[in-house]
Amino acid sequence: MRQDLILHRGGWEATKADLASVPVPEPTTSYHPVPYNRFVEEVELHVPRFGLTILSQEYALARDGAQMFGVLTCTNGHKAGDYALAIGLRNSCDRSLSVGLVAGTRVFCCDNLAFSGEVAMARKHTANVFRDLPDLIYRMLSQVTVMKARTDEEIAGMKVLPVSEERAHHLMVRAIRSNVLPASRLPKLIEAWDEPKHPEFEPRTAWSLFNAFTEIQKGASPRAQMEGSLRLSSLFRTEMARP
Repeated sequence: MRQDLILHRGGWEATKADLASVPVPEPTTSYHPVPYNRFVEEVELHVPRFGLTILSQEYALARDGAQMFGVLTCTNGHKAGDYALAIGLRNSCDRSLSVGLVAGTRVFCCDNLAFSGEVAMARKHTANVFRDLPDLIYRMLSQVTVMKARTDEEIAGMKVLPVSEERAHHLMVRAIRSNVLPASRLPKLIEAWDEPKHPEFEPRTAWSLFNAFTEIQKGASPRAQMEGSLRLSSLFRTEMARP
């Protein structure tokens, strides 16, 4: 497994066989847990219907197997360039998480992930969840093409948008206040911005700063990384729209 769902803080990498082996609680009148492997298989079934090809799959378990997270990296048949589509999955068998999907991007050079809240699906483990799940997945993936076009435009804009040291530091403070990352990670974030590991991020642009953030997010638990990424995308979308 690559560095997407860093697991040293509350989880461990898992295979699809591991997902299938997690015991599923018996359903009740109000609670109908969705087995992890069934959720994954349903997503795999729908992805090709939208012209997407799965390049890689990575999974993690947390809380003694009570929570599951995953990332499918996909292309749409065109040249991938320096990033590709990422589909995040999460589920639980202890009622702590709804069964859900969220779409975003994966940056190849550093294998960073960023999820957007624009295209997402979530369904509680209640009656008729198995009936509703295929349609929810289908509708979520049908929005991905629109999201991808907007993401392409946003990334292209960030790559040519200069960011001064003053603005970079302002965004770092805003990120902490917005719970994108804890204040304890600020020194590492400054280091990632001042001394980027990859030449692609040496220009002082919004794209380089964005990837400094996603580099630091690798140190979070699976759940914190996914949720922090959603907040990060929202923060940058708002801040970059300002003059």
